[in-house]
Amino acid sequence: MKVFIRNSRINGVIPAPQSKSYAIRYIFSSLLTQVRLLNLFLSEDVASAINAVEALNIRYRGGVFNKNGRAKLVKNYVYLGNSAAVLRFFIPIFSVIGGEVVIDGGPTLRRRPIDALVEALSERGVKFSSKRLPLKVSGRLKENYIEVSGRESSQHISGFMIAFSIKGGGTIKVVDKIVSGSYIKITASVLKSIGIDVSIKGRKIDVDVTGKIGKFIGTVPGDYLLSSFYVASSLLTGGSIVVKGLPKPEDEILDHSIVTIYRDMGARSFYENGSWFASPSTSFKGISVDVEDSPDLALSIVPLASVAEAKTRISGISRLEIKESNRKEWIKRALKAFGVKALVNDEIEVVGGCLTKGLVRCPSDHRIAMMVSPLALRCGGEIEKAECVYKSNPSFWSDLRNLGGAIRTKGDNDDI
Repeated sequence: MKVFIRNSRINGVIPAPQSKSYAIRYIFSSLLTQVRLLNLFLSEDVASAINAVEALNIRYRGGVFNKNGRAKLVKNYVYLGNSAAVLRFFIPIFSVIGGEVVIDGGPTLRRRPIDALVEALSERGVKFSSKRLPLKVSGRLKENYIEVSGRESSQHISGFMIAFSIKGGGTIKVVDKIVSGSYIKITASVLKSIGIDVSIKGRKIDVDVTGKIGKFIGTVPGDYLLSSFYVASSLLTGGSIVVKGLPKPEDEILDHSIVTIYRDMGARSFYENGSWFASPSTSFKGISVDVEDSPDLALSIVPLASVAEAKTRISGISRLEIKESNRKEWIKRALKAFGVKALVNDEIEVVGGCLTKGLVRCPSDHRIAMMVSPLALRCGGEIEKAECVYKSNPSFWSDLRNLGGAIRTKGDNDDI
């Protein structure tokens, strides 16, 4: 699908897109207790998480996830779309349940690394036919203890937290640096909400299941970084916006820092009573920021950096190379398409300037398509393979249209 965008002002009030990070964790928690999500929105990644738990004996209908007896493997093949999070949760959970399963996914997921998981579990009774999808996994982790690298991702660490909850408790020792540590805190928060005790001390995580596990009934909170692309679109086009339904910021979870970052870059940007309020200033400032603990922040910063009056330097970006695309390289390419210079090595340096109309052939990466949308709304542009946003936010293009965006689509039944 191709999206044609004319310069237009983004303005208004809109609900925040759901956090797939929270949704995926709630869904996998259904392996422990009944989970009822009152507002579940089926992005592609959420659908992949549902496929995963259904393969482990969960019945799903209308936002309700019920255990069909104990957690066990009921399918010998599972397809996980392009969700690296779902893959890295599923393998640790499968390892404590045991059996034999073939796992596959889409083109971008076949490229994503799971070396840390393979290395950790291969030493403890679990066999892998490969380090990349498609692969066969067999065996079972008998111990309540695992040592694993944290440099590749934090997602498999979260997977072991849920896996050991199923097992009745256990300990995870991260043998080196933990990246994206704030997402481990999200997992701990979700587990604690159903009565599981999680202790995080440095690189050691203890999971203790001693009390009664309670059911979860609630809503999936909004996502700050997905919301940021609406806010950036408004700021770059001279509009004002309110994004509703966002969780209260917590110091340990860093995605919400985008609200402060936009303020530091010159916008009027603040959170109040579940909503993010933003309006533009006459100019934007360059900043220096480290995003290692939440690398996807980089893509939310880039739109404002593209028009800032001074350079913006974004460090802590090494893991952007192993996302759905090599995001370091694609940030540079996408900005060049709109007339903006970016230098990329150990950090991203964006030299703000005057945007020109651009065309981006998106590498099937939802955040790249979302990142360039504010640029196109400011000066016009075209995005190919624009359906990639369905991975996390299927309503992205229609939401922007409802906020005033002059957006036309071609292909994919022209249904947006």
